[in-house]
Amino acid sequence: MDIPKLSQEAEGGSCVAQSILGACYLDGINVEIDYGKAFQLLSAASNQGASRAVANLARMYAQGLGIPKNLTHAISLYERAARAGDFFAQIELGRRYANGTDVPVDLGVALKWYSIAAAQSDIDADCEELEEAKIFVANTAKRNKS
Repeated sequence: MDIPKLSQEAEGGSCVAQSILGACYLDGINVEIDYGKAFQLLSAASNQGASRAVANLARMYAQGLGIPKNLTHAISLYERAARAGDFFAQIELGRRYANGTDVPVDLGVALKWYSIAAAQSDIDADCEELEEAKIFVANTAKRNKS
């Protein structure tokens, strides 16, 4: 990954570069982890409508990564990203509502998000998260028939 080129493009306002570079700083991919830079870049990309950047910001708020933990805001951001079609935000919401992680257990809402995620055709067929969504949907359908 060409970090200097991404940095230059991000500084020039490229939403894609801001989102990718923000994720790099968030996870330490080819750079040292820097939550301040991650937050700045992801915020800029999310303001331009990048759903993956919104989902990464949600993760920062959910885990308190470099910013104060704010679960209400995190869930709101995950929902915004999921509504925009972000697969991983849909999976995260499915998990949270299925398990009651920071939200009340709501299997109907979990089913909604897992179903939307499972229906995406552009996701790698071997993706663990896609399998998780399909299994949840299938098991829920079996329970409802019983």
